[in-house]
Amino acid sequence: MLRGAIAEVAATVPPGTPEQVDLVRRIDVRADLARVQAPTLVITTTADPLVPPALQRELADRIPGARRAELPTGHLPFAERPEQWRALITDFLAEHTAPAA
Repeated sequence: MLRGAIAEVAATVPPGTPEQVDLVRRIDVRADLARVQAPTLVITTTADPLVPPALQRELADRIPGARRAELPTGHLPFAERPEQWRALITDFLAEHTAPAA
């Protein structure tokens, strides 16, 4: 059963995932965050087992003018709370997108 479960999960891991995990472990971009000039929305997922909410809040705090929103969800807010996630993003984009001339 364990081998079958491992094979099933392994089949869903996209190519490049091990390299992405390695990059996340090695790169620290915190010093770069103060230079972000684009309007930024950080959605903190308060029940995230992979990225602690405190780190997500730190990210928002280090980006000048960043807006922070919180969702009581795990690591995949677009799957766990799709309507709330979509509303946050849609509202943010509407505020920061110029109407077509």
